[in-house]
Amino acid sequence: MDKHGKQDHAASPATIARPEQVRTRKQAAASLLAEGIATKARWKALVAPARTAWPKLSVEELKTVHGDVHRLAGLVQLRCQLSREESDRQVKAFFAQHAATA
Repeated sequence: MDKHGKQDHAASPATIARPEQVRTRKQAAASLLAEGIATKARWKALVAPARTAWPKLSVEELKTVHGDVHRLAGLVQLRCQLSREESDRQVKAFFAQHAATA
């Protein structure tokens, strides 16, 4: 307020910059859960392309992965005898390539 008892409009809440909305832990957890469920559903369609990408993996092994990037990278590393970095790179590239399809 100014010296005459009137509100100063320059400091009104409408002109103060507000930080972006921050998600709560519950919102973040719900988002991760929903994303995981969606990934599992999409994974069924990606088993055949994954089998083509990594022929050393069986269909049964790929089905048990359920779209989990880390489990798939570990399986690729083990069966294809690759370094963890290379298996991570291949799995990330696979998901990036099939993101539009999935």
